[in-house]
Amino acid sequence: MTSSPDEASRSYPFLYQDLPQLSTESQEVRLIRLDPGGSDEGIVCSLLTGDLDSSDYEALSYTWEESGHSGPQGAEWESETEWKNVDDSVRPKSGELVSEQDHRTGFMQGDTSTSGSNTHEKQSSENHITVNGFTIRVKSNLETALRHLRYENRTRTLWIDYLCINQGNIADRNAQVRRMDLIYRKASQVIIWLGLPTEDSGRGLEEIYALTANVHLSKLYSMEHSQSSLLDRIKPVVHLLSRSWFQRVWVVQEVALAKHAMVQIGSRTAPWDWFVKAARVVQEHMVCCAEIIHPFMDGRGGDYFLSYRDCWASILALEIGTRDKSTLHMALRLFYNRQSTDPRDKVYALLGLMKPSERLVLPDYDLSPSQVYEETASKIMDFSKNLSVLMDIDEFAGDVHVPSWCPDWTTNGVGGLELYDFYNAAGDSTVSVQRCSARTLKLQGLIFDTVTCVDSEPFSDTIESELWEAYLRLRSWESLAEISSNRESRYPAGGSRSVAFWQTVLMGLNADRTRLLRNRDLGNYKTWRAWLERYAQKALSHREAFLDAGSRNPNIRKHNQILKQYPATRWFFLTEDGYMGMGPVQMEQDDVVCVLAGSKTPFILRAINERCEVCQMDQCCYRLKGFAYLHGIMNGETVAGIERQEEEWIEFCLR
Repeated sequence: MTSSPDEASRSYPFLYQDLPQLSTESQEVRLIRLDPGGSDEGIVCSLLTGDLDSSDYEALSYTWEESGHSGPQGAEWESETEWKNVDDSVRPKSGELVSEQDHRTGFMQGDTSTSGSNTHEKQSSENHITVNGFTIRVKSNLETALRHLRYENRTRTLWIDYLCINQGNIADRNAQVRRMDLIYRKASQVIIWLGLPTEDSGRGLEEIYALTANVHLSKLYSMEHSQSSLLDRIKPVVHLLSRSWFQRVWVVQEVALAKHAMVQIGSRTAPWDWFVKAARVVQEHMVCCAEIIHPFMDGRGGDYFLSYRDCWASILALEIGTRDKSTLHMALRLFYNRQSTDPRDKVYALLGLMKPSERLVLPDYDLSPSQVYEETASKIMDFSKNLSVLMDIDEFAGDVHVPSWCPDWTTNGVGGLELYDFYNAAGDSTVSVQRCSARTLKLQGLIFDTVTCVDSEPFSDTIESELWEAYLRLRSWESLAEISSNRESRYPAGGSRSVAFWQTVLMGLNADRTRLLRNRDLGNYKTWRAWLERYAQKALSHREAFLDAGSRNPNIRKHNQILKQYPATRWFFLTEDGYMGMGPVQMEQDDVVCVLAGSKTPFILRAINERCEVCQMDQCCYRLKGFAYLHGIMNGETVAGIERQEEEWIEFCLR
């Protein structure tokens, strides 16, 4: 639930004043009794309390707007919102719309015959409903959902976050969000409201049902036909799975904890199990049917095919992330691209998936977003006894002002945790972390080298192609590293410089990113490098050659994909002692390469030229810029002296 201040209680204090105060110890819950009515009648309901163990209710899972709007859901407040202890960077400005709750599900039960119409009506941004005899304003998507869920001849009992939680009372929000898992688990059913139907939503549901038959995609979609006819089949699915509900973080918990979930579009329903089974089928056949599918993905409709794949992967993540009982850190990474109106809910919305002993923080809307993130990152380090959370550092954040050692989980990108277990830069050393102040972290480590050159200049050319730009960047790296076919030089850590360059470009991993490189992988790299050069020569004489450059060779495709991703994620750099690495895009000349005690990778640090307020010392404070791959020190080489007790760790303060 997103939180705001006391606007709700100021606007509608009468809704909750005669109901008992709820707490985490209480088994009571507020429920909405939706009165029956015809399609043209107004929505009338009552707010009541009931016992979680004995009440028969359903819950509604919905979003603020069906159109994909990323803003808050529920009522619109008339006056400026006040967030207690919220950073200026995320404090709403006067006149901005902010809701108390981000996107929480509600549960309902009963048959699927409702009084709502089945047309895609144009609606205003807000509507009115009657609760306990009073008229209140709600967003149109909630009013429309209630209209379609209402029975004609009997009441329906629902749990709806916006109405059942006193949004204007922080203590009530804290108490109810902390027991969300119980509310979801004990509901008889979760109704996933996706909004009103469109001209192709029915076709989308039919295509999803067809996928549950588990036949080859090549057979199901008759891929011997034209690409345009295939697009006609997958477009309705992409449109349906791109609705805003699928983008929200709160739905993860809502679906995961449900006894039974039903999708509803207008008055049409479908079991959520269809979507899960279809996602498994697509995942399996994207592999076994790859040779047939890839040519379509490279064609003019490629964006739709990629969206089709990604939409299904997002649904599969819901099942994988909840089935495997992942840790809070893994859940934060798995669902990093899901949205919430309140930044704090990026954490709070996932807590219900954890065992009680692994819920490292408790929802507390008195804390600012930065305080929540700092506490979460610190608790993850304490709980995991490793520094893997530092792999999520991304300075291209914007919504929450956090210290450099703390991830901003509002960003649409995460670090390289999938690479974490392949390396062992700090050997068998143990983590040493101390929270010195609210925003300062003290760790032990070693400074290994200084960055002298970073290849960070963007390329521009008349040939508009990611692969062409990536090729130019690779040539620039080869020049900086002094890689030449005419001469061979030695690398500081041993071996030839050209082999070290190959391993650095791939960050020591094979093209599948599933294992460390082996000598035989060099042949795959050389094959790809030769292919890239041939296409480069064609591009120089035929300017559009790189626009459609593709290959059915999976080795070449995988290498291309790695290279194309680098400008946005990793930059090539050199150190004072001649080492080569791939580092964060925020790094600069004169940054230092540091190995922290207990870490799997080196990190790039930047000195802060001011006296440390914690240690009262000069030159001990740094800002963490991100993790790095530095060829030759990824397997404990730098800490050998410490293991032999010839060297000692030094302390760093990260701010």
